[in-house]
Amino acid sequence: MTAQQPVYEIIIEGQLDATSAAAFTGLDVTCRDQVTIISGEFDQAALHGLLERIWLLGLDLVEARRLTGTRRRAVH
Repeated sequence: MTAQQPVYEIIIEGQLDATSAAAFTGLDVTCRDQVTIISGEFDQAALHGLLERIWLLGLDLVEARRLTGTRRRAVH
């Protein structure tokens, strides 16, 4: 039995265009108000890679947090 990966929620300022959103394929990407919420299950190495991708795209990181419990379903 393998351990379940932690669920993270990353909040980015503004709404991503199609090109930027494509950089997060495989993750839940939801736009709400004036932010984009990216969430998914991944380990620490993947989290660091995701944060670097956000930086390389020039996106404004608002918040990154680890959620408890099971994976949340995105509301589209």
